[in-house]
Amino acid sequence: MNRITMTAATLTACAMLPIASAQPMNHDNHGDHAGHDHAGHIHFIDGPREDAPIPRPGVKLSRGSYALLVIDPQVDFLSPEGVTWGVVGESVTENNTVENIERLFKAAKGADARVFVSPHYYYPHDHGWKFEGALETLMHDINMFHRDDPLEVEGFEDSGADWLDRYKPYINDGETVVVSPHKVYGSDSNDLALQLRKAGIDQVVIAGMSANLCVESHMRNLIEEGFEVAIVSDATAAAKLPGYDGFEAAFVNYRMIASDVWSTDEAIEKIAAARGNLVNVSGASGIGLDGFDPVSFFKSESPVNGSPMIRASHAGATYLFANEKNKAAFLANPDRYAPQYGGFCAYGASINILLPVDITTAQVRDDKLYLNVNSDILAKFNADFKGSVARANSNWPGLFDANAE
Repeated sequence: MNRITMTAATLTACAMLPIASAQPMNHDNHGDHAGHDHAGHIHFIDGPREDAPIPRPGVKLSRGSYALLVIDPQVDFLSPEGVTWGVVGESVTENNTVENIERLFKAAKGADARVFVSPHYYYPHDHGWKFEGALETLMHDINMFHRDDPLEVEGFEDSGADWLDRYKPYINDGETVVVSPHKVYGSDSNDLALQLRKAGIDQVVIAGMSANLCVESHMRNLIEEGFEVAIVSDATAAAKLPGYDGFEAAFVNYRMIASDVWSTDEAIEKIAAARGNLVNVSGASGIGLDGFDPVSFFKSESPVNGSPMIRASHAGATYLFANEKNKAAFLANPDRYAPQYGGFCAYGASINILLPVDITTAQVRDDKLYLNVNSDILAKFNADFKGSVARANSNWPGLFDANAE
């Protein structure tokens, strides 16, 4: 193996431990964590492993107070074209890291959660450092994360320092915060903590590369700064060298230091739950659409009542169905059949208020179910249908943020 290959190999021992999550042992209030069996096991790459006999505090995400942090989602770490793929590729592939990071981006954006990226760049002046640690030397030797100038982006596109193409729609959407670059491993050399604080964030869900270097260092720095931290282990990966498994090293420290360690599946569930719900239901029963079968509105102008014995839940409401076939259709595509604007009055949403509905105003237009408060308001809504829908669509995110529970 030549020096460049060895360099890349050593360097990439950064990041990969799929921990779906760990079960607390004899620790009050932490007993039931999805994804962990009740025999005290935790998910690892090759299946369940016995969990550590230490507390597992857990993290309950709070809407508006948490963010997804993705570290180094860059070509040099995550692409076969990157300079470290020879040593991290096995771990990235085992953990499905590339796909899991994208799933987290998608989940966070879908839940209107804040997303931060902490990148790793080296400029020409960084190569003049008088002393370095082992893997810093390797990174400089192989021109990892190299950029020609801090003020220019010429040559950045498709370089090793660039984002993976599949991540660009999420990162370059004008909403994601890309903080200043970290220079060695941790976030104490960039403005991440400042940007999180200024955004009102105190809970951080971490993914990215590489597990035992930048991810672990960011975790330690943020915990020292007073943030509550959860790690998504199978959305990280690390270098593997003979006798040295970076992911195993990180996994152990994730479990011993972070408040919680999740799989991507768990993280997505928790992100979705933290978004909250805003839905018009009947009292404590939580029944939507007054018990009418939502699928039946799409099949006939005369919708039918659902059966209390045939039910399914979606976005905070329980819907009843006339038959199992309709239930199956709903579960296959609930966003199609659920009423718009959480089942509140569509015209009300168009003027930025929440109003109840009369089920007799229900109509399906453009393959969507709309309801209104009464027949007069229905007529107003339909008089400028496209404009009303556009205004309601524009207002709904704000109504949701202000009223979701």
